[in-house]
Amino acid sequence: MNPDAFQLSLEQQFQIRLLEDSADDLNQEQLSDLLMEIYRLLMIKDNLIRDLMKKSLGIS
Repeated sequence: MNPDAFQLSLEQQFQIRLLEDSADDLNQEQLSDLLMEIYRLLMIKDNLIRDLMKKSLGIS
């Protein structure tokens, strides 16, 4: 795999910086809710990638 694939683009780095700045204004409950939503979205992404890989390999 290409090592550069693990690097963030400049736009992604900027988005992280914006999130860091926004997170400073959140309370503990809001941060917890945000973390749970991020985790849920990562799980959905994993499911989509798994499904796409199965389809590309012809696995049902």
